[in-house]
Amino acid sequence: MSATVIVGAGAAGLAVARQLQRRSIGAVLLEQGATGHVWGEHYEGLRLHTLKQVSALPCLRMPAGLPDFPPGEDVRDYLADYRAHFGLDVREGVRVQSATWAAGEWQIRTTSGDLTARTLVAATGIWSRPVRPAIEGLSAFAGPVIHSAEYRRAGPFAGRRVLVVGAGNSGSEIAVDLAAAGAAVAISVRSGVLFVPRPRSAWRSALSAFVLRHVPDRLASALIDSVRPDFSDLGLPPPEGLSARAYPVVGYELPEAVRTGRVDVVGAIDRFETEAVIFSDGSRRPIDAVVLATGFRPALDWLDDSVVRYSDAGTPVVDDRWRSVAQPTLSCVGFDYPNTEGWFQALGRVSKQAAAGVEENLDAV
Repeated sequence: MSATVIVGAGAAGLAVARQLQRRSIGAVLLEQGATGHVWGEHYEGLRLHTLKQVSALPCLRMPAGLPDFPPGEDVRDYLADYRAHFGLDVREGVRVQSATWAAGEWQIRTTSGDLTARTLVAATGIWSRPVRPAIEGLSAFAGPVIHSAEYRRAGPFAGRRVLVVGAGNSGSEIAVDLAAAGAAVAISVRSGVLFVPRPRSAWRSALSAFVLRHVPDRLASALIDSVRPDFSDLGLPPPEGLSARAYPVVGYELPEAVRTGRVDVVGAIDRFETEAVIFSDGSRRPIDAVVLATGFRPALDWLDDSVVRYSDAGTPVVDDRWRSVAQPTLSCVGFDYPNTEGWFQALGRVSKQAAAGVEENLDAV
């Protein structure tokens, strides 16, 4: 029996494994692909949104030669190097089929055999479960319809009329990428978007994340509002409610593309026709292709619902040590991202808290 099994060898799983290692707690990591593989499988323009200086996992800085905002391939390579540097026990090419809590232990079925563990950490992330909304007529649309998870490069869309659905970080970046390649791009925005400046100073990034984490939401929102421009004149108003509770889009590339006429902002979608989209205001726009930048859901289908309680947003409900409130021997890390700092930036703190929770559980047995 293993003390701990961690499912997923992305940033979250590796960080927790290292923090457990520092506590002399052994962990086996099960990864269905290669270590950090998802960072090399998304669109070519994907970059880390936080500065490398504040984005390192515990105990190992990102290489000095990397750009300030490393591209996906460099992040993937850093994660693989991290695994090797600390000798973490990652078993690649192993898919977890189910994990059941029974008789005081986790019984884990995988494509490479069964394991048991005293504690279990779910760190499978969200990338393998893209959300594809049910929009009237979409299945009958004649052109290609892909999710942002499947988007790789803009070249195949050059000269075509493309609708991007969703204006989060992925949707914004893909829209700008498509426009640069010569596509006629429209981006569908249903509600407000919080744009924040791209960070330029590591110490300011660390300080602002600390402050925003520790002050009340209203004060945090006022601080955020003091540095964010208002792009309402471009059809990109800020979200309603407190800014500290909205997930930000980093950088102003999309507003600039809209301002210069390279991307059109359109409203909510009512339905699709064979070669066009109809918006909720009744207007019609001919299009050739659709990119759904409509988000992801936690990849936890291998767990029974009895061990996880989900929030209204679809994320696991956990305690202050990232343990499932439904089954404390299960920790869930990497499914609920902080709004006021980047995920990599938060991982040092989060992984330390999660490892402390695992240690408490093991000591209690």
